[in-house]
Amino acid sequence: MTPEKANNERDALRAQVRFHRALNVSLVATLFLGVVLLGWVLIRDTTRIVPPEVRGEYEVGANFANKDYLLDVSGYVLGMVLTVTPETVEHNNKVILKMTHPDGYAELKAALDAAALRLRKERVTTIWVPRKQEVDERAKRVKVSGKLKTYIADQLTSERDKDYIVEFTVTTSGRLYVSKIEELVKGDAAGAAGR
Repeated sequence: MTPEKANNERDALRAQVRFHRALNVSLVATLFLGVVLLGWVLIRDTTRIVPPEVRGEYEVGANFANKDYLLDVSGYVLGMVLTVTPETVEHNNKVILKMTHPDGYAELKAALDAAALRLRKERVTTIWVPRKQEVDERAKRVKVSGKLKTYIADQLTSERDKDYIVEFTVTTSGRLYVSKIEELVKGDAAGAAGR
């Protein structure tokens, strides 16, 4: 092999190495941009959910849930918490705790366990009948007014008007959590609205 032929071959190999390095860099850059774009779409994309009773679409996205979704979920949550019998209270509490945000889990679990213990001990059945709902989409809070009927041994013992607030947390991935369920005391309605 002559030195000139060796130089030409070495130059050709260097050109191939440069080409493959440039190709690898462009492929890595394309892959990185694709991953960034996918992440952006997943975080910013709003998911539309059509419920079984078709009245409209739910919109859930990064830190956002529309009014209809908040209304329906708050109705479901209060129905599970307040319409209970001694036999169903444990199941209902487990369902609600699965929907609870980790920050408020301990407090809500303690409240639900205390209520369940009381219901089982006194053999109380309660039925929640909602009447009016007010939604604050920005705060992800729903105020629900209605009647809470209490039965002991199939006898209606009380029927009271009650107001409850259900607060939600929506993550950047669009997952909705229950963060708080709170009864509004009539004298404290202005204070709780300011909180």
